Amino acid sequence: MKTGMKKSLYLGLAVMSLVGAGAASATTASAKSYATIKSDKTLTTTASSRNVTLTGTNAIYSKVGTSKGAKLVVTKTTAKKLAKSTSGKANFRAYKVAVTSHGSVYYKVVSFDGTYRGWIYGGKSTSAFAGGIKTYDTTSSATAPSSTVTYKLSASTSSSSNTLFYAQPSYAEYKIGRAKVNGSTLTSTSAYADATFTFSAAEKTSREGDTWYKIASVNGSTTNGLVGAWVKASNVSQTNAEPTATSANSVTVVYRDSSGNIISTASNKFIAASGTSTAEGQTVGSDKNTAGESLETFAKDNAPSGYTVTSTSDLSSAVYGGTAYVTVAKAATSKVSFVNSNYNTLSSSDFANGYPSLTTTQQAALTGTSGSTISSDAYTDSGSIGSLFQGTSETVYDSATGTTSSTKSGYVGETASNGRSTFYVYDAAKTAAANSNLSYGDTIKVVFDTYYITTPSTTTTTDTGNTSYVS
Repeated sequence: MKTGMKKSLYLGLAVMSLVGAGAASATTASAKSYATIKSDKTLTTTASSRNVTLTGTNAIYSKVGTSKGAKLVVTKTTAKKLAKSTSGKANFRAYKVAVTSHGSVYYKVVSFDGTYRGWIYGGKSTSAFAGGIKTYDTTSSATAPSSTVTYKLSASTSSSSNTLFYAQPSYAEYKIGRAKVNGSTLTSTSAYADATFTFSAAEKTSREGDTWYKIASVNGSTTNGLVGAWVKASNVSQTNAEPTATSANSVTVVYRDSSGNIISTASNKFIAASGTSTAEGQTVGSDKNTAGESLETFAKDNAPSGYTVTSTSDLSSAVYGGTAYVTVAKAATSKVSFVNSNYNTLSSSDFANGYPSLTTTQQAALTGTSGSTISSDAYTDSGSIGSLFQGTSETVYDSATGTTSSTKSGYVGETASNGRSTFYVYDAAKTAAANSNLSYGDTIKVVFDTYYITTPSTTTTTDTGNTSYVS
């Protein structure tokens, strides 16, 4: 071997040794930087309170992202696309939470269609979803048809499949799919080809924007096995449609401010239902339209966006073929925050079933004339706002170890000790004091006193609606 070649060989070996040592050092450093799992728990709050959407700021991994062996499941690019998706398949359910030795919180999540499953960064606190996910209402309340309005299917039925009736609006909840009838999943819809339906509730899916109706009766029966199932509004059509408007059966509704300035005219006329005895110039009185609405209800339901009705006194003299005037004012809607008696913020996770849900009708109590002060009467237990947060009745104790009990209404909180859980009871006096001279549009602080109850075996809720009113 030549000297030059020896030197080159020795130099190469030396360099390789240095590189190898550096690589070994880097591997050791990397290994030392891996996080360990300090806690790993299954989430036990009500399922719907754990519905989330990706924010697009973090990826999903097969393991906690900073732990050894974690593999990429969903890139940040894909996460951003899923966050903006118009398909309910992109909704996620969080079902486990882990805290690392670095103090980071990770949640295990799964997409509603089961395509994606893994761990995603969730911030530094387990009190609320953060980081790569946030709480998400998969549906919002919509206006249901009047109980007097009947519908039939407009979509094709099938003797071998069911793509029409679901236990919940499609992809509103994880693993809740087709409707069940008498305990069995419905696999055929042909039996309902000529059925007549009425509906009791409506929800709009947040991603698709589809409206769904909840079945209240089938062919006049409220005990039919399909009652309680949901059908997409676009798959049904009204059978008792409104009559054609004439001067003898309709009224034009016009909205104006307190100075008499015209704001707008209702896009549709109030039309008396078929069979109603009407004539041009006749007073409308208590007559109703096909949807079962009085003229006053119709006027309120069709008020211009951003306005609230302040007076309907002129409607008492409204006549068929005429124009009825309704006074409106610019509206403002308040949001709500929840605090305990020490005025410390209560998060969704402080409640066993998440924040109380309110329907669209209930949330209307938070809307009033812009700039006007909310009356203190609204905060009483029976007031327009206070009555929204009464919860359910339970036997309560003053502490986790107390023996003196009483009965109060409220909401189940987190598990405490001695087999008891916290229980939050609305405090009307403290809520009124905390919101003195508050105007519509301002955030309302709802104050709850803390009691304790024997931890229930299940923490279900009968609340319907959504939590979009929470600030």
